[in-house]
Amino acid sequence: MQRRASAPFCESFLMSRSITQRIELAGNAISTLPHVPDFLGQLLDSSIVLAEDFENLPAAACESIIACADVENLLVLLRKHGLLTEYQAARVEARTIHGLILGNYRVLDRLGAGSMGVVFKAEHCVMRRLVAIKVLPLFHGQNDKYLARFLSEMRAVAQLQHPNIVTAIDAGQVVSDGANPVLHYFAMEYVPGEDLERHVESQGPLSVMKACDIAYQIASALSEAHKHQLVHRDIKPSNIIITPEDQAKLLDFGLARHFRHRQTEPGTLLGTVDYMAPEQARDATTVDIRADLYALGATLFFCLTGRPPFATEGTLVQAVVRRLKQAAPSFREDRPDLPLELDAVLMRMMALLPEDRYATPDAVMRALMPFVKPEMNEHLGIAPPCPSQAEQSSQANLPAAALGHRILIVDDEDNIRDFTRCVLESQGYRCATACDGKAGLELAHAEAFDLVLLDIDMPLMKGNEVLRLLRERPPRPHLKIIMFSGRASPDEMAAMMIAGADGYLTKPFSLTQLGGQVKASLRLKEMQDRADLLNRRLTGINAELERTLTARDSDLIHVRNALVLALATLVKHRDGETGAHVWRLQRFSRCLAEEASSMPYFNGQIDANFIDLLECCAPLHDIGKVGIPDCILLKPGKHTPDERLLMQSHTTIGADTLKEVADHHGSSVAFLQMATDIARYHHERFDGSGYPDRLAGADIPLAARIVAVGDVYDALRSRRVYKPALSHVASVRIILKDSPGHFDPALVQAFERCEPRFEKIYHELTN
Repeated sequence: MQRRASAPFCESFLMSRSITQRIELAGNAISTLPHVPDFLGQLLDSSIVLAEDFENLPAAACESIIACADVENLLVLLRKHGLLTEYQAARVEARTIHGLILGNYRVLDRLGAGSMGVVFKAEHCVMRRLVAIKVLPLFHGQNDKYLARFLSEMRAVAQLQHPNIVTAIDAGQVVSDGANPVLHYFAMEYVPGEDLERHVESQGPLSVMKACDIAYQIASALSEAHKHQLVHRDIKPSNIIITPEDQAKLLDFGLARHFRHRQTEPGTLLGTVDYMAPEQARDATTVDIRADLYALGATLFFCLTGRPPFATEGTLVQAVVRRLKQAAPSFREDRPDLPLELDAVLMRMMALLPEDRYATPDAVMRALMPFVKPEMNEHLGIAPPCPSQAEQSSQANLPAAALGHRILIVDDEDNIRDFTRCVLESQGYRCATACDGKAGLELAHAEAFDLVLLDIDMPLMKGNEVLRLLRERPPRPHLKIIMFSGRASPDEMAAMMIAGADGYLTKPFSLTQLGGQVKASLRLKEMQDRADLLNRRLTGINAELERTLTARDSDLIHVRNALVLALATLVKHRDGETGAHVWRLQRFSRCLAEEASSMPYFNGQIDANFIDLLECCAPLHDIGKVGIPDCILLKPGKHTPDERLLMQSHTTIGADTLKEVADHHGSSVAFLQMATDIARYHHERFDGSGYPDRLAGADIPLAARIVAVGDVYDALRSRRVYKPALSHVASVRIILKDSPGHFDPALVQAFERCEPRFEKIYHELTN
């Protein structure tokens, strides 16, 4: 049975000195090895060993520690029972405990060191919260410039609040006892993980997607620094921590410079030569944010190749001189398989002249986005890299429901909105944003959303007021709302649950926390929606049972249409798609044809019979895929040129098959002719650059031109092995503005008028 074995013993030490005296004691080295009970008392009294941990030990452990005859064995027992870490015990044994207690923090381990101090892992003695503490030891008479830079870093981090920047927590100093230096320190968020340099050295060069994702996150952090007119001046892999959730955190603002202030003498070399911009090598006092973008480009090069972009042979002076005139190398020398387009982005980031680089971090983020979100690659004409087995597994686990869910993000902080949107869209969700509570409320009622992520502290209207109004007048059934805040206490956030919130997040939140909350809320909504849908379907079934078919011809048409759907569904199942695709394509084709029929351009070409026939034939567009080998049809990565030609042959295989059927069944010539036209020509382009026959303009049968629009829209909206789904807005933009020459311009006009119906159809028929 456990008991508080030595409470009187501990209390005698804890009560023997004031709090101030105990803190001062932490700054004194143990000059001699005292009698063991006195020595243990000093450790308890100074909080190097926490009294509560000691008192919570089993009685036998407490008694063995108290009865210990010598200090060496005492330290062994304290390590064994977790009262001291290996690092603490070594410091105590060496009688150098100055700095083991820093204000309210006890140092647990040494994490690393740099030119601007030593970094320790520590915990708050009362709150027991882990932190990272940077310490600058200064003896009397030392150069005050070190302290000025240390304070500059502390204040720079303190004003930055961003998910990709370590958060400042506390600061202070431990006074000197004469023999030891004054210890200036500041506590920061403790980030588990490893720095990017070690990560790449252990894992090898990263994939394009992961490397660009890390660079995108750091560019987002630099955007926040840029808003506060700060230049980091030491962007490099060892100053970036990668968490187990693949979140990148920017560290070490020790060399940061404020645009308005100068703390560095002209001509001083600051930064790391491997990643330093040329102008920073000349004069670190004049650089702006473009120097950080150069260093970020060099860091991206390291991620993709596993080495710095420049060799550093010779002296430091020689390396600096080379840097002033040496253009950035291409990473394709190491990895020729990587996209040329990304190489161009990297070259611009690392241009010799600042004016030739991207002007802002936001511009870099836009340039990297297509490589972070591979669904944009097809739009840009970039061949997606063949995914690794791990990447395929990760993408395969994307929730199918995410492809249809819409999320509204309401927050007045640009970076939080952008970060949250980027994360969720990369997981297949479709997002919209609002910058204040009033705009968010209006948007929630104007558009259909499944989930609202709602900040509490916003201008014009607070988040809790928006929550109240949304619950009083819900814009749609089962709307989910998750609150988040960086200032509200957990109790206040929990109170929001009573007011109608479905969850809450405390800023800064991790990718795992965000994804978990969103998935849990949307899973509940899906269950509620399915219950409603089941009730509606039961009602519909009862009504359907009351209908009968009265005409023989109607029966035959329905049988034909059903057989077409069954055949098309079998084809789609073979290439990994679902029957929903062919049903959606039918509806898309009818919708677009009906809209086009009202345009003068199509007078006499589209009537009710044409539309009915088109709706029936559209599912047969890919019937030729039955003749494509599985190794080609189901290949997840990039096809070789020969494989691509073989894949494209599905158009002629399907058309030839249907034509052969038509030759033996002349009575169905109209139906089979349209099906043949669609199968052969739905990949032709209006400008003549399509396949298989490179037809152009009106030479492409109208039915094939119509199906092509619906097929491309559905492909953009659908998830593939190598990409998540694209949003409706992005898909519409690609068809309307970013695909010149692909589609019939008249049909593009018709699509622009009916694209809201396309989105509705997609939602109605999403599995």
